[in-house]
Amino acid sequence: MLKYSSQLSCASIVILFCAMLVSQTANAQCGCPSDRNGSPAPPPPPSPTMGLGQAFPDTLDLAADPNWQVYEFERDGIRYVQVNDRTGIVRAAVGRIGDTFWVLPLGRDADRVSLPGNVVPRGQGKLLYRNNEVEIIQNRNGGQDHWIVRAPVIGQNRRAVRAQRAGQ
Repeated sequence: MLKYSSQLSCASIVILFCAMLVSQTANAQCGCPSDRNGSPAPPPPPSPTMGLGQAFPDTLDLAADPNWQVYEFERDGIRYVQVNDRTGIVRAAVGRIGDTFWVLPLGRDADRVSLPGNVVPRGQGKLLYRNNEVEIIQNRNGGQDHWIVRAPVIGQNRRAVRAQRAGQ
């Protein structure tokens, strides 16, 4: 009986050892990024600090109209908004710090961008993009695209902004 019992415990130890060896090998071949084995983890997605001026920057298209592309970037506390047409041609770009806007010398329509305080072109505009800080409106006039860039008209500010714009 003792002989049978010692053979059983030896067999149990061998099986246990093999199971531990196989499990470590399988874990090493898993390739899971969390266990730092196998392939390296993929790089993080590109930051929207690069790509300004490119036809198709590697960032999210924010345009409300599928015929246009609007991209927003930020670098060193300065926000930028770029408008491209659907073929990727840069049409206009602006920079902004707080309530101060300026036109960047980028795009076919850089000379046709209206900023707060400028004369706004006549005609019906189409809203392409709006967030809490800026809105981009396309205005087609005389066969050319004009762009209106301004702080958004939201909520109770609508009457005050309309009155201010009517006085310009």
